[in-house]
Amino acid sequence: MINPQTRERTNKKVSAMNYYSYRLMICQNAENHILKCRQLFHQYIVDMYAKIETERLLYIRLNQTELRSEQYIHLRDAIVNDGNVNPNELRRMAILPSTFTGSLRHMHEYAQDAMTYVRAYGRPDLFVTFTCNPTWNEIKELLLVGQSSSDRHDITARVFKQKLKCLMDFIIKHHVFGETRCWMYSIEWQNRGLPHAHILVWLINKIMSDQIDQIISAEIPDKYIDPNLFDVVTKNMIHGPCGAFNNNSSCMSDGKCTKRYPRERKLVSDTITGNDGYPLYRRRSVEDGGKSVVLKVRNIDIEVDNRWIVPYSPLLSKTFKAHINVEYCNSVKSIKYIYKYVNKGSDMAVFGVGNVAAPLDEINQYQLGRYISSNEANGQRVYFTADNVRARALVPPATTLTAFYSLCQDDLFAKTLLYSEVPKFYTWNASTKSFNVANKVKAVEGHTNLYSSDALGRLYTVHPNNTECFYLRLLLINIRGPISFQDLRTVNGQLCATYPQACQELNLLENDAHWDTALADASNTARPQQIRTLFAIILTT
Repeated sequence: MINPQTRERTNKKVSAMNYYSYRLMICQNAENHILKCRQLFHQYIVDMYAKIETERLLYIRLNQTELRSEQYIHLRDAIVNDGNVNPNELRRMAILPSTFTGSLRHMHEYAQDAMTYVRAYGRPDLFVTFTCNPTWNEIKELLLVGQSSSDRHDITARVFKQKLKCLMDFIIKHHVFGETRCWMYSIEWQNRGLPHAHILVWLINKIMSDQIDQIISAEIPDKYIDPNLFDVVTKNMIHGPCGAFNNNSSCMSDGKCTKRYPRERKLVSDTITGNDGYPLYRRRSVEDGGKSVVLKVRNIDIEVDNRWIVPYSPLLSKTFKAHINVEYCNSVKSIKYIYKYVNKGSDMAVFGVGNVAAPLDEINQYQLGRYISSNEANGQRVYFTADNVRARALVPPATTLTAFYSLCQDDLFAKTLLYSEVPKFYTWNASTKSFNVANKVKAVEGHTNLYSSDALGRLYTVHPNNTECFYLRLLLINIRGPISFQDLRTVNGQLCATYPQACQELNLLENDAHWDTALADASNTARPQQIRTLFAIILTT
């Protein structure tokens, strides 16, 4: 490689991601012909993105025993206990760990984190979907002569990233909806359309039913009172129109709109909240003072009323001039569906699976279903992802548990805590691999120089097939202040040989309470089919 400043050769190496990021940069003193190639540019960036991801997956495949080896061993044990796996195939297993961004384990972890928020703070207040607007001035100003936004997904990705940061600052730092307790979001790329973000927001002061109309609207604004908002809503917040007006719309399935538009029989004068779903937002009919607008669809003028309006926040819509769907979701009963939706990841390809016995290969399964669009190739890793899968994956697992044991040996207060309660009072120091007292947030009554924070902890869910880990987890959620693995298995001064035996001696298996807990944990994050399978395993255990 040649140093661009000294023009001297150097032995320094760069990763594929760094190299292709450099190749896609806009240089002031040199033309970048790749950025002028339109569809060929799209093909190039998709191919290079696939190359980068394949290299990362190959590294994981070749270093299975080093990457999260503890997790690998436990999963192997669980599969062996299943009884349906040929032991000769175990060496050919390939596990895709949660450290790989976008893997099923990675998304599952995020869904579990979200349910931890629910257990601590209840349901979120707002569910926001923010979609990139290709007509933003920031995008159009950077286009070359003759180009459109669809030709330059690199610009689209950069601008959307900046806009999303501004939106999060708007909500989190400027408290436009009130002071925020916590939040989470994911960015999604689909095989059609532009990048969009799904955002969940928990507020300290909950939104009351009579405040919904002050935050969310599902009506066409008055053109003369607020022309700017009228322009944004009519361009970005009208669904379709689909149905009889356009049967070929992407939302149509079996002759019906999958998004349930138009909202028939839902023209109401006041917002109605319930306990089992989104509110019925105020959508006044034209006769009751609602507005309508005439749109041209397939060269035909049609009148659109409030039944076609996607709920939005007037403040956010006027500020960002984009499609921003805002929903009040504190009354949604099936809140798990929202978390699964937020953390479902981007679109995947559909393929058939035959009844052929084969070793578990999660890497191959991931690649078979992988669908890469040029939007995602530009946005997800080439420009913005700083994650180094090698460095992250090589961090020794389970060090927080052994550090918890050490903490309990020296700290009397820690002896009173469960493992999952530690993050509330202590912070993890990755360099020393130890726990430190949390920063001064809220003093703990009766203890000097000890403070509590808003941090939450959770234990990973464990399948009952993984017997030792399942009962280890059962002990950790019931025993306070253990100082070692042996101490965890010690009951009345007697060291038990196994974790199940310790649970038996502690009468944790006297009834079906531990199975109830296992099913409750699974119901938070697992799919119905997985819960039914777990129930069947419990019945046969």
